[in-house]
Amino acid sequence: MTAHRVNAPRRFVRVALALGPMFAIHLALFAIPFVEFTLWSAVLMLAVSRFIGLGVTAGFHRCLTHGAFKTSRWFRFLLVAAGCAALQKGPLWWVAQHRLHHKHSDTDSDPHSPVTGNFFHAHFGWLFTTDPTLADARIVRDLAKYPELVWLERLWVIPGVLLALACYALLGWTGLIYGYCLTAVLVLHVTFAVNSVAHVFGRRRFDTNDGSRNNAALGILALGEGWHNNHHRAPHSARHGFAWYEYDETYLFIRVLSRFGVVWDVKVPPAELTRPLASPLSRG
Repeated sequence: MTAHRVNAPRRFVRVALALGPMFAIHLALFAIPFVEFTLWSAVLMLAVSRFIGLGVTAGFHRCLTHGAFKTSRWFRFLLVAAGCAALQKGPLWWVAQHRLHHKHSDTDSDPHSPVTGNFFHAHFGWLFTTDPTLADARIVRDLAKYPELVWLERLWVIPGVLLALACYALLGWTGLIYGYCLTAVLVLHVTFAVNSVAHVFGRRRFDTNDGSRNNAALGILALGEGWHNNHHRAPHSARHGFAWYEYDETYLFIRVLSRFGVVWDVKVPPAELTRPLASPLSRG
């Protein structure tokens, strides 16, 4: 028996344990046939999806990964804690994977490319081929100097547990299963769809050196993250929806925060950078 065959099951177990909370919310969905869905369930799902969704898109992605805006450490902590409640692992690990994605987009070194790999690998399978720990902290050394972010990296499950308990306190099992577990699963797969769907299906406004695409459905579902070709054109921009018809809920959220002085130095791309290099109707 080869060493590869011996190590593969061990690696699977290691990953499964590291990502246990992520799998647990999927398993919880088997309870759906036994739990009543109500109007208040829908209201709670909408509220939780925005809370944890914006924690990921504005906190993990646009703030930590790309520095698209500045804010105070206390508000950044709250925003990133909301992102942790989405159970997509710790913020430093998340940022490290996404920075690698931009550095090596759609090459063999990209953690989740459907171009060099396959669709399933890009969507979910990459979790089993990537080290579930922060093996190389150099790529996030700018963030690792903040104790509060290191604390969230180590205890990333706690915000999710607290939010799950709050949902249960509000609506009982309906709140837990629908309000938290189902919502977190949907947010998780919409996030992963940006890695998979938005590199295969959609329109390319810009001739970037990767397969990124603007996908209108994901533009709405992923709170603006689906304008992925725009994002790869200007990664440090807080605004992903460049055109008036490209709805970018995360950018609207950031603009509201800037009006109240909660965030500042919001980066937007100059006009020459948003000028198409390819026909907006082109499809890959």
